[in-house]
Amino acid sequence: MTERNAARPLTLGRNGRTPRTLRNRLASAPMERNYGTADGHITEQYIDYLVTRARAGLGMVTTEATYVRADGKGRTHQLGLHTDAMIPGLRRLTDALHAEGALAAVELNHGGRTAQTAVSGHRNVAPSPVPCAVAGGEIPRELTADECRELVASYAAAARRAVAAGFDVINIHGAHGYLIHQFMSPISNHRTDEFAAPEHFLNLVIDAVRDAAPDAILGVRVSVIEGPADGISAEHQVAIMAKAHLDRLDFLDLSAGSYDAGEWIVQPGEWQPGLLRDYAAAYRQFGLPLGMAGRLNSPDIIEEVLGDGACDFVSLARAIHADPAFAGGVLHGESYRPCIACNVCIDTLGQGQVTCTVNPAVGRSRIPVPTPAVRPGARVAVVGAGPAGLTAARELAQAGAQVTVLDGGARLGGQFALAEQMKSTPDFHRFTDWSAAENERLGIDVRLGRRVDPGDVAALVRETGADAVVLATGGSRPAAGFPGAELPGVTDVRDWLAAHPEVLNSDGSGGGAPDAVTIWGADSVAMSLADTLASRGTAVLLVGPQEVLAPESGRRAKILAVPRLEQNPRARIRLGATIEEYDGGRIRIARTSRDCSGSEWLDAPGNLLVSRSVLPLDTSVPPEDREADLARAAGVPAALAGTVVDRTPAIASNAVKSGYDAAQRIAAALAADPARPLELSMNGAAS
Repeated sequence: MTERNAARPLTLGRNGRTPRTLRNRLASAPMERNYGTADGHITEQYIDYLVTRARAGLGMVTTEATYVRADGKGRTHQLGLHTDAMIPGLRRLTDALHAEGALAAVELNHGGRTAQTAVSGHRNVAPSPVPCAVAGGEIPRELTADECRELVASYAAAARRAVAAGFDVINIHGAHGYLIHQFMSPISNHRTDEFAAPEHFLNLVIDAVRDAAPDAILGVRVSVIEGPADGISAEHQVAIMAKAHLDRLDFLDLSAGSYDAGEWIVQPGEWQPGLLRDYAAAYRQFGLPLGMAGRLNSPDIIEEVLGDGACDFVSLARAIHADPAFAGGVLHGESYRPCIACNVCIDTLGQGQVTCTVNPAVGRSRIPVPTPAVRPGARVAVVGAGPAGLTAARELAQAGAQVTVLDGGARLGGQFALAEQMKSTPDFHRFTDWSAAENERLGIDVRLGRRVDPGDVAALVRETGADAVVLATGGSRPAAGFPGAELPGVTDVRDWLAAHPEVLNSDGSGGGAPDAVTIWGADSVAMSLADTLASRGTAVLLVGPQEVLAPESGRRAKILAVPRLEQNPRARIRLGATIEEYDGGRIRIARTSRDCSGSEWLDAPGNLLVSRSVLPLDTSVPPEDREADLARAAGVPAALAGTVVDRTPAIASNAVKSGYDAAQRIAAALAADPARPLELSMNGAAS
């Protein structure tokens, strides 16, 4: 059997420096996670997270962008190398990574204008007083020339600490709109002194870090294109790097984007895998090994970019965040949980710990607690084959239960089966496909087209012989709430799509898309459908009480869809508005926003589709009490799952986490070792 390209070792190091060998071509990218402490120390949770990925087989494991000085801190719980106090904790990390056979790498960074006083506690500084609106809009103080050199010394001091902490590799962050990149970019560098030259600050940092860490493997992360039209073009970035002190480096790590073009940093699912390979070709002229990021989300695309020489190793972020087993998938063809490019990870970074839609075990303020094995022969019935039900079923089957899943739909996935057909979420099918394969592997009995009345769980227990029940059917949909809602043509979005599969089965030429629709609601479902249909030629009128489109979704999840929809001439959007009346062809809306008020009639072409967030099962009863009532009615241990359980926003990420937690509660109740039960509260916290 031919050796996979990804499995070949790679040795880095030149000019007399001690070489280090990656056991394969897979490296974790410096993905920020907010798993540290508020003062920059690493935590046991973070060490466990990184070591788990080393154990899975990565050749090199990299910490996140690690700040070199306190005023460069950009996240509330970001890692730091700004004082010697950081060294002991990071030494524990590097020792553990080395024990698993991986090289340990650290990325040195300063946020510059992207750092904000509210987070760092210090006034932000930058090459020029140009604010970064996306990061918060604080106007930075312009650095003097002497202060620029002081910052260079901070990079060198951090590099010395990195060596003391046992890191093999140091990566200088020169990308993504942070400080070094700010000196390169015409957007953020308006200086007229020596630091006006885009390569000058970078070269000072390279030289200082190399002098401080003469035997370390040293690289620079580069954005091959900044993104905005007035930023650094692809050609200009290559020209800047041609003036860099490349002889002091051992590799270049290619990424893309800046805060002003976040879609380039963490790419949407719409973009093609391996999209940076064409940009990488220009960097071959420098004769350095190349790492590369950018939608490397499958073993096939990784084999391609390594095989055709686009890069020498790959930098993986979301794929191994979703599942460390991705490394085994690339190296040995093993099964892994796929990333679906929903970008919940990057969107939760500004709120706290980075989580994952498909992997409910990460980013929850604790080291994951294994689900206990259940007693032999234990049977569990799971009602609902959406994200929550599928997650609960898999977790319980892996714990040793015989699981039956019942769902009234015609296919797996629940609303995922609809979302995967939307323009902005084309990778969602990967979760459903993987779940189907896992059902087969684990022997889960799936019964589609089988509706279950949640009020008659006792009959379900008798039918299936279940020793426990998980109810993952979600909640009710609120009434449309306006006169005329009962007229023909007024349909819930989800029901309409299920009844008209041809609408989204179009090849994009409009063959299956309707001429016109009206959508009442501006949540993520409405936004996705409106964007998809308008892109296929449908005239869309969207009216919603929300002040912004899809407020429950993060910025990166809709970074392409929202502007595309807003700019589409086929779309009319009325936000901050409620429908007061529908007469079959027109709607009367009331505007309630600060900028516009009053009432008006609008033509409402096509079907009137209602997109309503799902309501909790019973808002008057706490989830714990509802679960206890369900268990009494069933006569066996029971758990509720789905986004409605703890009233979190109705998004897939919360559904998956809820299914995972429900499975852990049921497994604890059916534990093979009653002396070691796992107690888990409704919000997923171990107790």
